[in-house]
Amino acid sequence: MSRCWLFVALLPLVACEPAFDVAQPDRVEPRSVDGWSRYGGPGGRQFASADQIDAGNVAELALAWVYRTGDVGTVFQAMPIVHDGRLLMCTPRNRLIALDPLTGGELWRFDAQIDPGMRPANQFNCRAPAVWSAPGSNGDACASRVLMATNDARLIALDARTGARCQDFGDNGEVDLAVGVGDRLWSGEYQVTSPPAVAGDLAIVGSAVSDGQRLDAPSGVVRAYSVRTGGLAWAFDLAPPDYDYENLPVSAHGYALGTPNVWAPMSVDAERDLVFLPTGNPAPDYARPPGIDMAHYGSSVVALRASTGEVVWHFNTVHRDFWDFDVPAQPALIDLSVDGRRVPAVVQATKMGHLFVLHRETGVPLIKVTEQPVSRDGPLRDRMAPTQPFPPPAFRLSRTYEPGTSMLGLCDELDAQSVSGPVFTPISESWTIGLPSNMGAINWGGVAIDEARGLLAVNLNHLPFRTKLIARVDAQPFIDVIEDPSRTEAERVAAMSAAAERFAPPPGVEIADQLGTDYLMARYPYVDPTLGIPCAGRPMAEMVVLDLSAGQQVWRRPHGTVRDVAGLPLNWGAPGTGGPLLTAGGLIFIGAASERAFRAYDVETGVELWQHRLPRFANATPMSYVVNASGVAKQFVVVAAGGDRRSGLGEQGDFLIAFALP
Repeated sequence: MSRCWLFVALLPLVACEPAFDVAQPDRVEPRSVDGWSRYGGPGGRQFASADQIDAGNVAELALAWVYRTGDVGTVFQAMPIVHDGRLLMCTPRNRLIALDPLTGGELWRFDAQIDPGMRPANQFNCRAPAVWSAPGSNGDACASRVLMATNDARLIALDARTGARCQDFGDNGEVDLAVGVGDRLWSGEYQVTSPPAVAGDLAIVGSAVSDGQRLDAPSGVVRAYSVRTGGLAWAFDLAPPDYDYENLPVSAHGYALGTPNVWAPMSVDAERDLVFLPTGNPAPDYARPPGIDMAHYGSSVVALRASTGEVVWHFNTVHRDFWDFDVPAQPALIDLSVDGRRVPAVVQATKMGHLFVLHRETGVPLIKVTEQPVSRDGPLRDRMAPTQPFPPPAFRLSRTYEPGTSMLGLCDELDAQSVSGPVFTPISESWTIGLPSNMGAINWGGVAIDEARGLLAVNLNHLPFRTKLIARVDAQPFIDVIEDPSRTEAERVAAMSAAAERFAPPPGVEIADQLGTDYLMARYPYVDPTLGIPCAGRPMAEMVVLDLSAGQQVWRRPHGTVRDVAGLPLNWGAPGTGGPLLTAGGLIFIGAASERAFRAYDVETGVELWQHRLPRFANATPMSYVVNASGVAKQFVVVAAGGDRRSGLGEQGDFLIAFALP
């Protein structure tokens, strides 16, 4: 699942912004650049080793350059990378652009020509490209390659210097990833939004599959392709080991249907020949019939041998996930101090707000995990796991829902009509309030880790959802009318209105068919009907810093104000998507809020040291690099600011914004 929500406020935006329509500089030659050659930075830690910008001078940080892509989409979650002196980024509709990292001047651009009329599984999105260089490269064409996976399920290889297609890769520089995954209800049911993971000479890709549609959804198979030829090297099918391929649904290529997928970014440990997969839950999220457990590899961290696709180990963060608690964030690879020795670890953030710290080579928890009994109730009780894995309390970051805590009591009436409880409260045929919700306390923005300080930073959302199951037998008479082509448009509209009134008020609720199961699903962000403020009360979003070695929270504070959604500069926290950047200078840089602001916090104390107003919300994760030009090294911090149409707040944008010291 990759769909996220921001809260929908009904109050006007504040309009008083600095000018960001900056003239583009002339085309220039590439520079010498250090750092950030892959999504998430080294090891997916979202940490910059540069320390030129620090707590003593961050107040002087100023706008360095602004680049506008020309591609305004639903979301803009891009994180640029640097390679061979170029800053490389992709836009929501898969335009791949190379910039001069010093000035923001455009060097080249490539347009994948995505059909603007296609309906993607979730939304048009491209978080980042990936890069590869041939050993001992001598500057030949495509000796250095940029790889981009697309919304319409292609893997494209370009020359990093020029943006030209690599003709020796696949067919005209691309591979069709939709081949072999199974029939699609529509072309966009299967897409790719996260970057390929490059391991040696292989590009490893996952997929995003539309949520809640059907039991036999396209396969979530993870595949590795040669970066030189585009040929398939291996495929990892996420079906359980005892899957009956002879008698159960498979694609034309023999991949199981309805398996978990991997839509979030992966991480690679080249030294150990490992690739780490954060997996989603099996289709269709909230209900599955009894029988084989398709969740064996679901909502897990799976370690594969990168060269062969062989499973080395896997760890369930959720057993038999019926909450859409798929693992949404890139695994972070660190060396952790355990009993006085350095141990290779992987840190995995989850939607529940749980942090799991595992041995990178074995998957054995380095921070104790206990199996704790959880409630089993509702129509799926016999299919639910009796226990769930829990890390220690300090590593459980999310709040749970407490009825009666909404602003001015505006949610009290609906609270009384709903079921609520701790994480893993079963979703039934009654409205169930989930906090953490399917949006996740933590989503794809993940965590940032400073190994030297032993600190982890993460932003949390506290946006509840109200969800329920609808028995198909009760809804079928309405469905029959809605789907009957012989019915008049007026009859179908009347049936939809009657179904909505009976099963899924209020307006705007999302309905998922979940074909092949006994239940439809209905859900919506649980906000009060008057102000549009999340019903969970304050804070609505937080920054948290955790000491990994000590196993304790260092500080936590509300992140963001409601000045851009309610006209008030109140520090209540403002939900958003994206993640933090940590730097060796002791700073946390972050946007990730429904507020036009980019902030720097002191990692040790949580004090806000710097803030800059933005033209749109920065629902993306920042990155940092150092440019060496004319004998001078200069550190930049870059963030994409494009808003998020799903929030209902303000305009979308196409801004890539760089900051540096004067």
